[in-house]
Amino acid sequence: MATEGQQSMSWLFFSPSGRLSRRPYFLGWLFWAAIGGFVLTRMLAHQENDLALALWTLALVVTGLVSTASIVMLTIKRLHDIGYPGHLAICLFIPVLSPVIFIALCLWPGDDGVNGDRR
Repeated sequence: MATEGQQSMSWLFFSPSGRLSRRPYFLGWLFWAAIGGFVLTRMLAHQENDLALALWTLALVVTGLVSTASIVMLTIKRLHDIGYPGHLAICLFIPVLSPVIFIALCLWPGDDGVNGDRR
């Protein structure tokens, strides 16, 4: 997963360096899905109140931007773990290919060896 000095939440969610195994990759996606789902339900619960709806909509937009950046960083680390270059994370933005790539990255075992940075 990470070397001793890098095991922090900021490294996990916002750094492209290193490698990431299947479980933390899936759990990172699950975390952002849960946060997005929570914000969306709050937004839907406040449909009658314009100010609250506007604030929850803003929170949804901010959460979407932050989670997209974080998911790209998670994917780059996961691609490093299976021996592929990180710039292939752009495939997540291809609509038909995105679910296939996600499932493959969740199931494909990582390469053996040192958990160094692969680029």
